[in-house]
Amino acid sequence: MPRIVAFFACSVVCVASSLPAHAEERAGVVEQIDAESGTVMLADGTRYLLPQTLDSATVHRGMEVHLLIAS
Repeated sequence: MPRIVAFFACSVVCVASSLPAHAEERAGVVEQIDAESGTVMLADGTRYLLPQTLDSATVHRGMEVHLLIAS
């Protein structure tokens, strides 16, 4: 399962240069959050591992998000 390296829930994004050079960008709407496994599922059915530093309580169903995925 792909691991998220940056998680944004806003329209304006400033990205630090310390992110991996081969990160992919994804966007979608949160359909499901599993705090126990630390995963999020988007409306298109794709699942991602949340960063360990992200409190899953801040993620809500229906939230539009932009992700940087480590490849």
